[in-house]
Amino acid sequence: MLICPVCNGIVEYTAICPICKNSMKVLDRVEYYYDEYSLNQEQDLNDISKDMYCSHYCYCEMCNKTIITKVDKVKE
Repeated sequence: MLICPVCNGIVEYTAICPICKNSMKVLDRVEYYYDEYSLNQEQDLNDISKDMYCSHYCYCEMCNKTIITKVDKVKE
């Protein structure tokens, strides 16, 4: 089974802003911003997916740039 190491807290991922080159804050998965989601809703941290990566929003607090980054999933 493949899991996202960021979602599951295995690694601390750091993205670099393409504009100002500062570290970006890694936010939730992109799908959480578009799917029905509630903070009280149970999350499946071992999401089985055919995709080989998990997409996360990253935000730069210095220049307000937001990007989507793809994190490779790893074997559980």
